[in-house]
Amino acid sequence: MRRPASVESRGCSAAVKRAGLPKGTTSHDLRHHYASVLLMQGESVIMVAERLGYENATLVLSTYGHLMPDSEERTRRCAVDDAWGCAPDAHPG
Repeated sequence: MRRPASVESRGCSAAVKRAGLPKGTTSHDLRHHYASVLLMQGESVIMVAERLGYENATLVLSTYGHLMPDSEERTRRCAVDDAWGCAPDAHPG
């Protein structure tokens, strides 16, 4: 059974104060921040959806998709450059 919002809000407010976060930070803000950080660091949409308790990744993509690293750049940098020895630290021989 879910607790009333006022009880949840008071508990979050106390935790926010102890953590030194800005007054008014909500559990929703913290959840949004968590998802955003995971995606910006390249975690899979499916893993983030699971962590947030979503049944599928559609909501994650529609809400946070703009935060994901550019896949073209990531593919070039991580896959193609590494495979061809063109990474920035590789020197032509």
